[in-house]
Amino acid sequence: MRMRNYSAMGVAILVCVALQGQVRIVAAQDKLLDFLGEVNDAEHPRGYRDYVEMQCWECHGYQGNGGTGPVIANGPMPYEAFANYVRRPANTMPAYSPNVLSEGQLRNIYEYLHALPPSPDAADIPLLSGE
Repeated sequence: MRMRNYSAMGVAILVCVALQGQVRIVAAQDKLLDFLGEVNDAEHPRGYRDYVEMQCWECHGYQGNGGTGPVIANGPMPYEAFANYVRRPANTMPAYSPNVLSEGQLRNIYEYLHALPPSPDAADIPLLSGE
């Protein structure tokens, strides 16, 4: 019986350490992005914070430039189509009901994504262009 208590306590400690590490990583990434000037947090602070809180970055990256999910920054999609897709996605993306993501938060995220500067063309990146 005593072993189980130590095991449960050990698991609880590991979970707490892991969560603290994840929070620190997110905070460090936020500071790095702010330092690089890549986050338009001054214009749309709530949109960026909502984007991070809802963990959109896990699939779409911090700049909405994709990863395991598609590119969503600077897209031509009108707000109504964006909102409809977030509420009722067609693929593996989870649905975000208004109980989880408010209409205001959704609008903030959309505005943040559309305020991001466009990604440079691959030919304009020296490392990728062979220069």
